[in-house]
Amino acid sequence: MVRTLFFLLLISTISFAQKTDTLSNIPAKADSIKKIVVDSTQKNSLVNKIFKSDTTKKENFLGRVFKVDSAKKANPARKALIRSLILPGWGQATNKEYWVIPIVYGAAAGGVFSFYVNNYRYKYYKSKLAEIIIDGNKEVMVRSFTGIGTKQSEKELGPFTQSQIEPVVNTFRRYRDLTVIVFAVGWALQAVQANVSAHLKTFDMSEDISLRIEPGIQSTNYGNAFGVSVVLKFK
Repeated sequence: MVRTLFFLLLISTISFAQKTDTLSNIPAKADSIKKIVVDSTQKNSLVNKIFKSDTTKKENFLGRVFKVDSAKKANPARKALIRSLILPGWGQATNKEYWVIPIVYGAAAGGVFSFYVNNYRYKYYKSKLAEIIIDGNKEVMVRSFTGIGTKQSEKELGPFTQSQIEPVVNTFRRYRDLTVIVFAVGWALQAVQANVSAHLKTFDMSEDISLRIEPGIQSTNYGNAFGVSVVLKFK
């Protein structure tokens, strides 16, 4: 019985000591938390300590930091390029260059019209060539086209042989294929224009960068060499 009471007393004493140690550590933990809060406050006020009362430099510094962060989040040049590749004129609308959109669609309409006319004439002369090759006719009569469209005159011209029709067929086929190539190049160019324009809108033209051209003298083994030096300074 005595041994049991002694054992219980020993356990209660150890538990009380542990609780006392835990309570004694609370002020130390509170001091560490307080130190962390103070350190974070000091870090947040680091910019104020650096620039002190010079608010102009502080605003420029913060403006550059936020400008870099916003540029990383969204690249306007990349956005304009992708949109222009998806739909012509969309990139120009993103850059708010609405006056370019009629030019883009005017050029696109001209390309579509040119493709339609050349393809129509190519098929017409190809059908006449088929009359010679398939039907066995030695000569055929053709109608000439009036203007730049697909309208044809009532009067027939000819007769023309196979050697005379084939070059015409090949010519309009070449014109039609060339129209497709030019249309694709124009699509790419309007996307490049939107991308470059977006880059120029975000280009830094502040007074922090200066370029100065001045005369320079450089020593060589054969004497002094006179020239011009270009100095680029970042203020």
